[in-house]
Amino acid sequence: MCVEDLLLTLRCAIYCTVIDNFGDVGVCWRLARQLAHEYEMDVVLWVDDLASFSKLAPTLEVGLAQQKLDQITVCLWQENDLIDIREHFDLVIEGFGCRLPDVMINRMAKQSADGQPPVWINLEYLSAEAWVVDCHAMPSTHPQTGLIQYFWFPSFYAESGGLIREASLLNRSLDHSSIQSDFWTELGIGNALNFDRRISLFAYENEVITHLLSDLVSDHLSTLLLIPMSKALTIVSEWAGRDLEVGDRITQGALTVVVLPFMNHTDYDQLLWACDLNIVRGEDSFIRAQWSGKPLLWQIYPQEDDAHLLKLDAFVDYVASSVDTHPSWLQAMNAWNSTSTQDHSWASYLAHLSCWTISALDWQKHLTMQSDLAKRLMHFYDQMAAKN
Repeated sequence: MCVEDLLLTLRCAIYCTVIDNFGDVGVCWRLARQLAHEYEMDVVLWVDDLASFSKLAPTLEVGLAQQKLDQITVCLWQENDLIDIREHFDLVIEGFGCRLPDVMINRMAKQSADGQPPVWINLEYLSAEAWVVDCHAMPSTHPQTGLIQYFWFPSFYAESGGLIREASLLNRSLDHSSIQSDFWTELGIGNALNFDRRISLFAYENEVITHLLSDLVSDHLSTLLLIPMSKALTIVSEWAGRDLEVGDRITQGALTVVVLPFMNHTDYDQLLWACDLNIVRGEDSFIRAQWSGKPLLWQIYPQEDDAHLLKLDAFVDYVASSVDTHPSWLQAMNAWNSTSTQDHSWASYLAHLSCWTISALDWQKHLTMQSDLAKRLMHFYDQMAAKN
């Protein structure tokens, strides 16, 4: 590449379809912002469902098919979209196997014919399984155009695609009690620090939630359970005997439940920092909980034939091989993802929460020794661009 090319702003297109649980668009939105803010890239984010996306980005105007948001151009991606894409893109990211539209494929092919092929990334789902190291950055040739696509596997291994982590993330901790107090006051829960522990619950529908709630009611420690709007609220409402809505607060025994609105990324990250235990789901909230340095229970997205349990075991085993973990955490992780009706003593699990906290901090430190996903992606881009 010539000096003039290096002085130009790199242009990146990210395509994302919104699945029912927001994880896909959540990851793509975080990555888009990091590439724009930290690498000064001109990012265009194509999303097929702006209404759902707006729950993560409240200032988004759902009725606008194209708009500027947080230094990023957000475009509505419609089925059979025939918009003529004339812009040159240096990096094209296909989020989680969503198929690029033909107009983009044709644009990329034209660039390639002109001697300026973009670096084409297929951003895959997170996995702790060892095989991702062998498959990471594996090339695949498009049968019609000859364009090369590279599979990018986020994971916990140093040889993988890494994890999303903004440069400023770890400096946003709410460790100081005065900062925490302000955060809770903004949420309208001024007495949050009076409880023995604070737990956030962001989960899919899970019958195990009922057992957790019952154990917390009769526990000798007081618990503040914070539930952002999610599918888990259906189970909690059944347990409470009435439909719960945002702002509701109910107390039974040692347990107080507060229903929070669906939170944007910044507010949710703060919630994770402020709680003593975070119960999370899917991928985006799972990764963010690890950066908080607080204990977590992860509800992995269920798959047929319990294939998801292999991914769960891979994660738990890798953590246990990297830092000291208490057996109760391993038991609780398995219990949280179990379909068995067997009762579990959540009070006895949580009695070891202080041990879980030490492990969570050690795990956070272990991960921060590695470079983040965006940095690895840009290094890979530089390598591929240098070949052209």
